[in-house]
Amino acid sequence: MTDYMAQMLNELMGSQRDAMPGERKELRFDDVNVCTDFLVGFCTHDIFRNTKNDLGFCKYSIHDENLKKSYQTSDRKGKMGFEQRFLDRIRRIHEDVHRKIQKHEDRLSVTQRESKSAEETFGEKIQENEQRREQLAKKVEDLMDEAAVEGAKGNVEAAQSAVEKADKAKFEMEELLTELTNLRTEKDRAISMEENVTAGNRQMQVCQICGCFMLQNDAPQRVDDHMTGKLHIAYQQIADTIQVLEQTIEELKQKRMEERFSRRQDRSRSRSNERKRSERSEHRRDHRDHRDRDRDHHHRHRDHKDHREHREHREHREHRDRGDRHRSDRDRRVSSPKFTKK
Repeated sequence: MTDYMAQMLNELMGSQRDAMPGERKELRFDDVNVCTDFLVGFCTHDIFRNTKNDLGFCKYSIHDENLKKSYQTSDRKGKMGFEQRFLDRIRRIHEDVHRKIQKHEDRLSVTQRESKSAEETFGEKIQENEQRREQLAKKVEDLMDEAAVEGAKGNVEAAQSAVEKADKAKFEMEELLTELTNLRTEKDRAISMEENVTAGNRQMQVCQICGCFMLQNDAPQRVDDHMTGKLHIAYQQIADTIQVLEQTIEELKQKRMEERFSRRQDRSRSRSNERKRSERSEHRRDHRDHRDRDRDHHHRHRDHKDHREHREHREHREHRDRGDRHRSDRDRRVSSPKFTKK
């Protein structure tokens, strides 16, 4: 009883009714106490309130229109699984009421079946009886012909046996005739009983929305009262919501598939562009490396040439210096007094 009263107060005053003004916090639609069915469409506990199918109070205390609008305009709509859970729940309710409708129709089919069911049942038995009597009549005729033939031949025992068989067949025919009379009497009595039993219920029908029994050709006021009843409206709302929600979920799935396909294409293009940039960068790097190798080769070749020229120049200079020293030495010897005296 305490939980019942608390839920009533929560619905009337909100879940933060006991909080001080400074302690109130901003609610979000993903709060654990928010009814997600209400965010998507409606709370099934509310639509069946005060009907014979009352589901009691919802275990989620928050049913706020502002949060519902916030969710409906949020970019997270359709991505949190609320729609699918709500659809599964109302589908179970819809399937339950359809089982109820089928059960009530089966019940009416038993209590309101027409008298032709008795006619069909006894008609088959009567037809079988008549067919059997025709077969026996043909058998009697054949046996009597056989007895006449055997008597003409002088076979007395055979003729007598055929006559006895014919008499037995005639006796069976009389029994079948008595049975036929009884069947016809029972048929009339069964039809009369069916008409008496179903006379008061024959005008009943089952509502295809909520499964309630209704009178056929009832007063328009009573029909309107049923159609505007809370239970009928609740089941009609569930049936309509299933159709709309199935289409909405299918559209959301299609949209997500398109988004995934678009992202996949973007990633593919990005990888292709990255691969092209990488190839261009690698090409530039190879070209740069090749250019560096050519430059290094040129430098090495130039250095080698410079070195060779420098070596040749040094050798030439050394050779020239040796020649100069040799001439200088010779000139000194020639100009010396010792050399002159001689």
